[in-house]
Amino acid sequence: MNARNLATGLLLAVPVCIVLATVLTYALNLPYWDDYLVQEQLLLLKSQPSGRLKLLHLFDQHWEHRIVWTRLVFAGWYKLNGVLNYYGLTLVGVSGLVALLGLLIRVFRQTGLSLFYLLPVPFWLFTLQSHENLLWAMASIQNFWVLVFALSSFYMLARPGAWSRLLALALAVLATYTSGNGSLVLLAGLAVLIWQAFTHRVRLVWVGGWLAVTALSIAGYFYHYNRITFFPSPFRYPFTDWVKAFFVFFGAFADPYPYSGAAAYGYENPLGLTLILGAILVGVGGYMTWTDVWKQYQDRGVQTDKIALNNRVNLPDFFLATLLFLLVTAAITVYSRVGFAGPGYLLQGRYKVYSALTLAVVYLYTQFRLGQVQKTLSPWVLGVVASLSIGQSLFSDYLCLEGIVNQHRRTTAEYFNYLLNTPEKQQRALSTLFIPTEETFFGGQTRQLAVQSWLNAPASTKLDRFSSQTFMYWIEKSNTVNPTLKQPTDGTYVYMSSGTHTYLFAARPLRPAPAALVGFDGYFRPEGIRAQVLQEHLKPGTYRIGLLTNRAGQLHLSMTPQTVTFTSL
Repeated sequence: MNARNLATGLLLAVPVCIVLATVLTYALNLPYWDDYLVQEQLLLLKSQPSGRLKLLHLFDQHWEHRIVWTRLVFAGWYKLNGVLNYYGLTLVGVSGLVALLGLLIRVFRQTGLSLFYLLPVPFWLFTLQSHENLLWAMASIQNFWVLVFALSSFYMLARPGAWSRLLALALAVLATYTSGNGSLVLLAGLAVLIWQAFTHRVRLVWVGGWLAVTALSIAGYFYHYNRITFFPSPFRYPFTDWVKAFFVFFGAFADPYPYSGAAAYGYENPLGLTLILGAILVGVGGYMTWTDVWKQYQDRGVQTDKIALNNRVNLPDFFLATLLFLLVTAAITVYSRVGFAGPGYLLQGRYKVYSALTLAVVYLYTQFRLGQVQKTLSPWVLGVVASLSIGQSLFSDYLCLEGIVNQHRRTTAEYFNYLLNTPEKQQRALSTLFIPTEETFFGGQTRQLAVQSWLNAPASTKLDRFSSQTFMYWIEKSNTVNPTLKQPTDGTYVYMSSGTHTYLFAARPLRPAPAALVGFDGYFRPEGIRAQVLQEHLKPGTYRIGLLTNRAGQLHLSMTPQTVTFTSL
């Protein structure tokens, strides 16, 4: 290996190391949000008297998804270790991102280019823009691994040979039962297989077999399926906003900030820039796909023997399937999510990996197409692309540390809520699956914070702002205590008690400015918070609101005169 390749390899590893180091630093051995539901489902599976019933419950619906893969990973970890560990499970999920990069490197090697041309790809994929997924075990296992299964299926489908197609089919079925968009892998694969048959590269029996498995898998997916009815309708927004959201979904990498909409407090998300980038990616990807399809149509049957003899991947098939999958995923995500907050809602961290992946796929497709005519990107063009990508990636990493810290704080606060609002009998049952090893800041004071006397305590502080919004309460306070990057659980939390139920919600500490570059020591302001309390976490009741402050394990609870009555969503 020469010095240039060594230097390139080290540079390629930088974004991977940043993301992995961040996960290792801020991940917790505590469940978060839907992790609790997966944990309860595992308890249900354990209690079933027969293998048949266990198998049936493995396929139970989870929101709009069938998350068989996630449940298998949780069950496998429990079987091997005797107890769940969410720190380890999160690393399993994030390893899917590493596997995805490995697959794209394998595609890149088909171009025969030097490693230097791969430079932008890891800087797109590995950013803290995906902060929501990175510290959340079940979300990372679901959202990263469905992409691994999808692209692996398309890669195997692009290879000649029966065993490759059978493996592609198995991976497509696995993707179907990993996430809500997983069935699109079967449909995109079917479209490519039909195209391969039309161009005389596979027999029709493969199309028939794939079609049968697709029909059975999708029928199984929607068997006893319950539609989620309380999500807001996309028709709250005009069709033009749907189109905007579609391109924002693909261009989201251009927005370095971890939040969007009302949550992007004091920051204006660059929707125009994301729209432009999204339109460029869709346009370039669509053009190259169409021209390749037309070329294969003209040359149908001519290259079959050559591809089979060389046992090489027919990359146009891989890119066709991948782009079909991404395009339809975007359309479905827009339809199901734009109703929440319009086009800007598609800038959430859980979706941004799709923008990064689309950038990588279109870039590799471009390199492949240039190679077909004995050309490469000029050093100047590559330098500009790499410089912009690296700069945006590192800038995003810095800004999205805010999202990482807030996710860490939310995870800790949710465990407090679990301890105080989950029946003792259920907690004892779940303790056979999970034994926490984290030292939480509230420690042995949990029950003391739930005593009813706090409801009648005199008010010692006031909120600067309290408002009730759709699905949430919005709270602001200026003179508070904030955390640091080294002490993420320090600072102020929103305390809510009805006498029957008590909750803690992590307040977001304010930064000097949303996009300010102020180093790491002064990353957050010394004081000033805003908080969004999601109503879905609350039981009905009338709540009094307080502010709980943590200073290196020293707790102080100040009650406000603010009350609110919650009935239902």
